[in-house]
Amino acid sequence: MPLRLLVVSEWFPYPPIAGAKIRAYNLIRQLARLAEVDLVAQVRTLTPDQLAAGQEHMGQYCGSVEAVPVVPYQYSAAKALRALVDPVPPVVRYMHNLPLEQAVADKLSRGYDAVVGTISGYPSATLHSLVRLGAHPLIADSLELGVFRPKKRKISPRYARNAYTWWHMRRFTRAILRDVDVVTVTSEAEQALFSNLLRDPDQCVVVPNMLDLRDYQGQHGLRDYNTLLYAGSFGYIANYEAMLWFTQDVFRSIANRQIVKVRVTGNTAGRDLAPLKEACPPIEFTGFVDDIRPYFAQSGICIVPILSGGSTRLKILEALAWGTPVVSTHIGAEGLEVTHEQNILLADTPADFAKAIDRLIQDRDLWLRIAQGGRCLVEERYSTDRMSHQLARILARLKSQ
Repeated sequence: MPLRLLVVSEWFPYPPIAGAKIRAYNLIRQLARLAEVDLVAQVRTLTPDQLAAGQEHMGQYCGSVEAVPVVPYQYSAAKALRALVDPVPPVVRYMHNLPLEQAVADKLSRGYDAVVGTISGYPSATLHSLVRLGAHPLIADSLELGVFRPKKRKISPRYARNAYTWWHMRRFTRAILRDVDVVTVTSEAEQALFSNLLRDPDQCVVVPNMLDLRDYQGQHGLRDYNTLLYAGSFGYIANYEAMLWFTQDVFRSIANRQIVKVRVTGNTAGRDLAPLKEACPPIEFTGFVDDIRPYFAQSGICIVPILSGGSTRLKILEALAWGTPVVSTHIGAEGLEVTHEQNILLADTPADFAKAIDRLIQDRDLWLRIAQGGRCLVEERYSTDRMSHQLARILARLKSQ
């Protein structure tokens, strides 16, 4: 008899147009090679037509596909104050999704060999619900704490708040992991953040982000070597801060800025774009796009000026898969097995970041070397075939317990 798995996803995985969705999509496709899969997923921004198309598409891999609207988090001072005494963080407490929990409870009554919560972030309300429901064996996929890690800075009210949030989330994580059988993270750097929160050292396994290279081939139009692409929703504050730094500190140092175009894909709602446009006149905001692949394929350089956060950047792997050279900060590429000057260019100061961009624009041999090195890296280290083998070992381990 084949294994039966219930996958509960923080994000509806189709279309796979952002990091968390790509992770969930590829994970489900690989699990479907190993077991029978049912899916329950939260829906955020999809239209009814997009959702219907997504459910039909995911039906190729899942016996059933159920979608539940997300419960958005709304900040209030009262919620923040309660965090001082509540062991459950506000972003978990107040995003509790009762319809999702009821849908999962109904599924669990039918019996599964294992439950996979694909989270791609901090231990969330979704994972909290799975623990409350007694889901077992339970795999928490792609947990992340790095986004909460405070930056080193002078003592200030903001630093104190961030330090408390870090302590609070780690305390909650330690408690919730008592009822999780396997935790997966995307890098060894992220794994280190969980090292003293686990009940067993073998509980946490590194399963890097992977791509199915069949999705990254074909023709998508001519490439404009002078176009810089940043792929990332401004709903995630680290993406907005990254482009604020790039436009205000890096752009003016690019020698070839008169011929450069800067394109940003992803949702920008709720963010002040005026400072970015003022500092970088050629910047273009596409908003949400149904398929980001043509943007990677047609751009000359993918920029990743990330200054904070955790996990590993799928945007880097996607660019490399298309043979598009990447210029990134070290923290932006953290957790990826990249090598400076071989398959990526790394720079942490505005002057060095601008210089790396100029080098790729002016030196086509360098551009080709980095492009080819990046594609080879993805083929060798970040193919979904590798993910499939890791998932098979995890499932075999759970079955033997």
